[in-house]
Amino acid sequence: MERADKNIDELLENFHSCFHRLRQSVIDEELFDVISGYEALSKGKMLRREE
Repeated sequence: MERADKNIDELLENFHSCFHRLRQSVIDEELFDVISGYEALSKGKMLRREE
């Protein structure tokens, strides 16, 4: 029974770390999209000012 508890704990730890890595990658991707969009809009405004 102790071994089963230990296996369950290890599996839960693996699932939690996998979940956190996936969650962080989604957050990183969203931040990259926001920053890229901001940079694209900023460049567009600068180009219009130069005209």
